[in-house]
Amino acid sequence: MITSAADYHRHTGYDRHSLGVPRFLDWTNQPNTYKEYPGLKTTAISRDISHDAMLSRIIGEKYPGQSSADFSFEHLCSILGLTYTLTGKTHHSGGGVFFHRSVPSAGGLYPCELYMASRYVPGLESGLYHYAMGQHVLEEMRTGNFNEKGYVLTFFITVIFFRSAWKYRDRAYRYHLLDSGHLIENLVLTLKSLNLPFESDYDFDDECVSHLLGLDPEKEVCLAAVGVPGSDSDSGAETAEKLPESFYKASKMAFGESSYPAVEEIHRNTARGVIQREPVPDILSQTGIFPHSWIKIPSPDIFPEKMNYSQAIQKRRSLRNFVKTPLPKIQFEALIAFLCADDLADDTVCTGFLSGNVEGLEPGCYWLNRSESSAGQTQSGILTDNMAHICLNQEWLSQAALLFFFVTNLKYLEQTFGPRGYRHAMLTAGRLGQRLYLAATVLGLGCCGIGAFYDKEAGGLLELNEDSEMLYLAAAGPVKKFD
Repeated sequence: MITSAADYHRHTGYDRHSLGVPRFLDWTNQPNTYKEYPGLKTTAISRDISHDAMLSRIIGEKYPGQSSADFSFEHLCSILGLTYTLTGKTHHSGGGVFFHRSVPSAGGLYPCELYMASRYVPGLESGLYHYAMGQHVLEEMRTGNFNEKGYVLTFFITVIFFRSAWKYRDRAYRYHLLDSGHLIENLVLTLKSLNLPFESDYDFDDECVSHLLGLDPEKEVCLAAVGVPGSDSDSGAETAEKLPESFYKASKMAFGESSYPAVEEIHRNTARGVIQREPVPDILSQTGIFPHSWIKIPSPDIFPEKMNYSQAIQKRRSLRNFVKTPLPKIQFEALIAFLCADDLADDTVCTGFLSGNVEGLEPGCYWLNRSESSAGQTQSGILTDNMAHICLNQEWLSQAALLFFFVTNLKYLEQTFGPRGYRHAMLTAGRLGQRLYLAATVLGLGCCGIGAFYDKEAGGLLELNEDSEMLYLAAAGPVKKFD
């Protein structure tokens, strides 16, 4: 029985001595790649995106200046085309084709779906839509205004449990949250690039949103919403009637789906909203970490970006072909500046990195103070080899110049924020991971996220206290070939 986030996280922890016999994937029940709503009215989305903003400019902007009153259908096309789209394909030796997307996903399973409620968007009837990525169209699910708070648009990010649980079983909810965080960050950065205001919401009423979207809550759930405020505060939102049964059945991705109770239990357990959102004075100290020295990491006067934001969305890949080439100081400073920029709340997560091969920086373990753009050292020496061994012996990680990690204190998290705090922490870790992916891409570096590791060994290496856990890790640095 899962009664808390700490219960779930430890129940799904990997241990080197108890992973047991390898489990083989049931290819006869491989989940569908795309969710389908046959017969719905569709609206095509243009693939032509003219957008040359640089990532350094986008992330550095805290307060978008353009009013959503100027919102156009072209804006919507840009949002969908940059947030969640197909970006390329790879042909496998067996004849299969894998389609890359604008966000990374654990195991390439892509559990996320994107829905949108529109109001007063030129060229689009007000209503609720599902974004069918494969066809790059909007499927009309409801007509009318279903936006709260006077939003022009509300985006809903959902996950289909079985898509990730097919491979990762009970541990899948971790990847559901991290993958949703990747997608949230893409959406938020795209809205900022268009100078559009936005508000993120992780604390909505789960049952009400599931009803609006027509989800079977045992198969698909909403984890985040992002609204674009309109010019008026009166939403005039309509009451959503129950959708036909066929909509709920669309959440099923395979004929012989298996149920994973721990995934459903942790989601139900985190259903209550956050009990307070006052900034935590020092989440790092709650993990038992007290750096003995701090260094200021200056932001580059000119960022060495090799491409703009929209190009980075298309180019982003999970690259593992790291080489033992020192990471130039200016690229290191740019990576840190990208991580530390803007007002992304990190009061549920603390961030650090293992330095393996960075020009002018002693190898060791460092923790970031994002508000001060400074790093505090706690250990010296090459630790990347140890972390590679902890990450299920993926030795290629030892070649990376930097291994970034994201950590929280699970007990303190729940005491301070309530059960929903776990969602906040994992979503934030995913957002920061996606930011690293994009930052590495614009700098011509490789990046690859890791969600599989021996949990207690990771905590031991980082010298965390017993209530704290590493949530996510991302490697970054020079690679042999950058396409």
